[in-house]
Amino acid sequence: MKVAKQNLADRLIGWISPKTGLDRLRYRSALSTASGYAGARRDRNVTVNWRGAAASADADTLPDLDELRGRSRDLVRNDPIGQSSIATKVTNVIGAGHMVRPEIDAERLRMTPDQARAWEREALDIWTDWAGCRDCDITRVQTFGELEDLVFRSRLLSGDVFVVRRFKRRAGRLLATAVQVVEADRISNPHWRTDSDDIAGGIEFDEDGAAVAYHVADRYVLDRGLKGSTTWQRIPAYGARGEWQVLHVHNTRWRPDMSRYAPMLAPVITSLKQRSEYTEAELQAAVVSACFAIAMTSEGGDLSEGLKTSGSGGSETKQEIRLTDPGTVFDLLPGESVESFAPGRPSPQFTPFIEAVAQEVGAGTDLPYELLLKKFQASYSASRAALEMAWQFFRVDRAQHVAQFCRPVYEAVISEAVARGLIAAPGFFDNPLMRQAYLRATWMGPARISIDPVKDAKADREYLDMGATSLTAITAARFGLDHRDVRKRRQEDGSEAVGASGSSGEGPDEEDDDDTSDTETAPGARHAI
Repeated sequence: MKVAKQNLADRLIGWISPKTGLDRLRYRSALSTASGYAGARRDRNVTVNWRGAAASADADTLPDLDELRGRSRDLVRNDPIGQSSIATKVTNVIGAGHMVRPEIDAERLRMTPDQARAWEREALDIWTDWAGCRDCDITRVQTFGELEDLVFRSRLLSGDVFVVRRFKRRAGRLLATAVQVVEADRISNPHWRTDSDDIAGGIEFDEDGAAVAYHVADRYVLDRGLKGSTTWQRIPAYGARGEWQVLHVHNTRWRPDMSRYAPMLAPVITSLKQRSEYTEAELQAAVVSACFAIAMTSEGGDLSEGLKTSGSGGSETKQEIRLTDPGTVFDLLPGESVESFAPGRPSPQFTPFIEAVAQEVGAGTDLPYELLLKKFQASYSASRAALEMAWQFFRVDRAQHVAQFCRPVYEAVISEAVARGLIAAPGFFDNPLMRQAYLRATWMGPARISIDPVKDAKADREYLDMGATSLTAITAARFGLDHRDVRKRRQEDGSEAVGASGSSGEGPDEEDDDDTSDTETAPGARHAI
């Protein structure tokens, strides 16, 4: 047993009563090694200097956010694996953007099937007109699908991002609703005040810990030195009738009372940076090895140009030899020689090491190694397993993105359309249950990756025959499309006859096309910054 070190109290007690002092020392030694969990012991070399403080989520996160964001963005700009991790998720979760399919609760609204379909077509036309135009972006730069890309990408890069609901009338547009995307750095405490119980990370909370307002700075932290003082605008989280004014889109909340969120790359920043430096060093060594060609010697040491230069007073100094081009021939001065110049580059261990780091990065970002490196050289079963695993993660990210961004924005757009009388919706603003019934919708994202479409099609057919899925779910998952649109196009080009069994886009099997886990069903401000 490891003996505990004596402190001043131990020595004093031992001087007064040696027996009591010895018993005390034995007890403290036993206490220092006793633990139900090996990971909590402090007497082992691996844990003796490990001090994992049990602090709050904000105490662990908020002080490091500026540094984490900056390093995360730097890796995505300059490191190919860092860039791949973000781009792979954005491509598979967002793609070109989600398609919406209004599916109102006709039974609650007491509508006939024909009335319900007519209302859904109107709602879809209004949404398509709004989302397909760049006026939906307050900066008039991006369509809604492109805004999805920006919001999700910013969430991964910075940990969270904010969307402010704006209202701006523009000529030729049906609606005035627009959204403004605000980067995480601009949400901060007014006058850079210290975090407290009622405000932390720029978010103001009530006594229950719910966000009631967001404080938006007019500049970034590093721009504080620019001319003029920084000003903040306080934007309420919700309006007078409970409608959202600011959306906080963020990574998964994995601890209670978490105010702000770390970037996706936070757990692997160190690994990515060291891998990047190692790659650069190996590449430079390989370049030097390739450029080094011939070294010559002479008595005068003057064969190579540029090795000597005139200094002050007419004296000559020797410059360093720089190998920048293949086939370089340079001179060595008398007494100089090149010995055992064999760098052995590229190293045979380079690729295995990089792949090992990539596997670690993939584990830390929920991306299978094959997708992260875009390298499929394993067996069919292994590759398929990797894609299936990736799909599980993409589904979770997609559901979170739809819930945090797509669905609230859709609700805001349809709400304005109803308020303007563009679409009739009795009881919409009076009864929350009626409002939910009108706002129900299914969201369809990019198609699922398939490495054997024939086998997947056969499996889908069997699941369909079993009644375990629907044509809507299959079409959405495999192609990212609305099955009703596909049928309509087939009828228009004559590839499917109207009236054939199951061929009509409004046939019986469309009525019971319920959604499955690969689509999202929705329930049922105006601040310039």
